[in-house]
Amino acid sequence: MPRIALISDLDRAFDPHADPRNVAMIKRRHAFWTELARLRCWDIAIRHANALDDASGDVRGSVCWIDLPMLPRENYRTVFDRAFALLPACVLDPPDDVERVLGLDRSYPVLVRAGIPTPRTAFLPVDDACAAAIDSPAAVRSSLTEAIYNALFDAEIEPHEGIFIRGFYTSTKSTNPEHYFGSNQADIEATVFEVIRRLRVSLDVGGLALREHLELERIELPALPGARDAVRVPLEVRLTVLCGRVLMASYHGPFEVLADEPRRALESALADRREIIVDAVRSLAPALLAADFPPSYVADLAFVRGGGPVVLELNPLYAAGYNVPAAHALVVAARGADLARRAGYAASTWPEILDTAAELVGARVEQSPAVWLLDDP
Repeated sequence: MPRIALISDLDRAFDPHADPRNVAMIKRRHAFWTELARLRCWDIAIRHANALDDASGDVRGSVCWIDLPMLPRENYRTVFDRAFALLPACVLDPPDDVERVLGLDRSYPVLVRAGIPTPRTAFLPVDDACAAAIDSPAAVRSSLTEAIYNALFDAEIEPHEGIFIRGFYTSTKSTNPEHYFGSNQADIEATVFEVIRRLRVSLDVGGLALREHLELERIELPALPGARDAVRVPLEVRLTVLCGRVLMASYHGPFEVLADEPRRALESALADRREIIVDAVRSLAPALLAADFPPSYVADLAFVRGGGPVVLELNPLYAAGYNVPAAHALVVAARGADLARRAGYAASTWPEILDTAAELVGARVEQSPAVWLLDDP
């Protein structure tokens, strides 16, 4: 049995219909874990979630972490229970800790009570039977429209000023978030249908989160060769909290997927905004750390045009480091050090963690324009 076990649903991770970008990111994550074990001489193994009952999946006495890919809530609970039944040293993270940040319906009230700026949001539960029956905008009109408008009015959100529509547990991924925006009844019904249709086949629906529309800052990059229009990407930052302390902030928009010239332009734009980003993280971090959230998670920050930063959503720690390789390496190095300490290895210092991350990614994390380190965690 390994001293440290990373539990991953490999069938879901490498499903032939999965987004190739997600598959590439998970493969990199696994490669980082393998290299981390070699560099630090730590006994680390990746265990297939669907093989936990086999001899090859034995995690008795291991320190376990349920890692990527993101799983629907019931699947996550099942994996946690199966791993826990095998008598490991511990299994991270407990399902309730995951759901407290995965569910916007649970994290939003905590953000509001803590006085943390976040878009006003109305919530409308949608059970599985109702979601399954939504097969057209007309079905939305007959089953949900009245309840949608009642929820918006209760939250004092004017729907015809525009709303962004997502699920309780995730937004619908798109290169253009405006696809999930509506400002009149017909658009809202069509968008709700599309959101429910897409979420039924990804994670959970759970319900609709109907958010006030905010004009958020974006970064304009040079047009691609042969294109007339410039590329506009979000100015969004993912704050990673590990064991109750801020590990880093990193850019949370398209980065590695960009061609060389747009990525260099993005790096320059991020470098120019470093002071604004660091100030925003420093202003929001104390309230986030003091709020009633689990010890490890990520928080996504955006910037209102002409205003200040807002927290858009939270997610479990396994969602950290997605888009920027240097950030991904630091997440693995730091979480690996935490798991190793729990497994009885000597504690790692912050310089050792930074050195390990640099060896994983082949460059100093501190020098990445898309990663911002604050104080030593």
